[in-house]
Amino acid sequence: MPDPSGTDRFFDVGLLDPLGQGSRAAELTGDSAWLQAMVDTELALTRALVDAGLAPGWMGAVCDDLADAGRLDLAAIAAEGQGGGNPVIPLVKHLAAAAESLRTGASDHLHVGATSQDILDTAAMLVAHRVTGEISARLGEYAATLAALADTHRGTAMAGRTLGQHASPTSFGFVVAGWLDMALTAIETIDRLRDRLPVQLGGAVGNLAVLHQIAALRGAGDPAHTVDLVLQRFAAGLGLSAPSIAWHTNRLPIVDLAAGLAAATGTVGAFALDVTVLARTEIAEVGERLGQGQGGSSAMPHKRNPVTAVLITAAARQTPGLVATLFGSLLAEDQRPSGAWHAEWPALRGLERLTVAAVAGGAALAGRLDVDPERMLANLEITDGLVCSERVTTLLAEALGKTAAFALVQRASAETFRTNRPLRVVLSGLLSADGHDEQLRAGVWAAFDLDPAQGGPGIDRVLDRFRGATHDPNPDAFPSTEAVRTSAP
Repeated sequence: MPDPSGTDRFFDVGLLDPLGQGSRAAELTGDSAWLQAMVDTELALTRALVDAGLAPGWMGAVCDDLADAGRLDLAAIAAEGQGGGNPVIPLVKHLAAAAESLRTGASDHLHVGATSQDILDTAAMLVAHRVTGEISARLGEYAATLAALADTHRGTAMAGRTLGQHASPTSFGFVVAGWLDMALTAIETIDRLRDRLPVQLGGAVGNLAVLHQIAALRGAGDPAHTVDLVLQRFAAGLGLSAPSIAWHTNRLPIVDLAAGLAAATGTVGAFALDVTVLARTEIAEVGERLGQGQGGSSAMPHKRNPVTAVLITAAARQTPGLVATLFGSLLAEDQRPSGAWHAEWPALRGLERLTVAAVAGGAALAGRLDVDPERMLANLEITDGLVCSERVTTLLAEALGKTAAFALVQRASAETFRTNRPLRVVLSGLLSADGHDEQLRAGVWAAFDLDPAQGGPGIDRVLDRFRGATHDPNPDAFPSTEAVRTSAP
């Protein structure tokens, strides 16, 4: 049991982060993950020095023995970080001590030519690489579920809504295809960002002066070539890209990442917000399939809240403030900024954590979505046909002209609203009274018959895009919604 007076009382177990429970958010972005990324960065630099002939070959074995950051005192490193304003300074001290315990003189080949920002920025990119891989995978699960739903419900009629009101008929499949299209764009964005995340290596003022000097003293051949080899091997060892120049005060890699993360969170956030609306008691067109103890209330025994949708929406609402902080750090002065760089750390980690949790929640919510086509049809009928006014106006415009048709349907709609009589009945009577022929009246009457398949081409285009993105060899097959639901977390 944790000691309430000891240091373990400070460890965060996600008490106020219910969405993150069960996701990999804490695993990928916690202090242990960051420490491991910093150790990975330091050792990748040393291995690059070995490859370039600037460190002895035996350092490779030392690096292997130092690879597990769990052997270091995380709490001590965190506490000592206050003295220099960042955790890299104490990390280097602890890592050097560990290296010396393995072989005398090993510490001479750690943190060579680098500065604290090099290590922390590269570690940030390494964490981001792992985070974006997880985000892409969860978005892929989410997209697969949506593809199945869009195909299954392409003919499920429902009321389209604009500004909170019934507008014109659509299909649930078409709505889902819109969610899917956003998801595919988000995946493309995240994957593109992941492929170009750069290492940071510049030394004190970004010009790699120390490495050039060491290369001139220890290396053979052109020092510039040797330093470039170090940079390339450093990047390759971490699976990151090698930048043209240090980006200590060019924070575009950070803000590009932030924008992509926020877009991913917003993608599932928009879906979740729609679910909260469609799950309202008076609408009840979709619902979240809840397990025992889920969706309840501390006061009202009857409640079945769409809790995952609510938490995803909450995550998406938090991201703009974090993105604003990161964009603010674009204003970075001199060759190393005072404060702008430091302000990024908690904001970036918070954004990554929210995004991982949100997309995992989005995949789970899509897999647990219950759809009620009968309720959708019933809701379509509550306006006595007013939801078809646009379609009827378009048809009448061919015979009466656009202005006259709009005025006639507007007049009929007002009477329908006032008398609670169906619009098709009112409109048929007005057309008859005005002496219009039976053929026109029959066409208007038929226009009220729902045709949700009108959105089919749009659905097909999005599904084709999904197939292309997933390289599906069977263009006619989608996993059934039940199968997808079963596999969802």
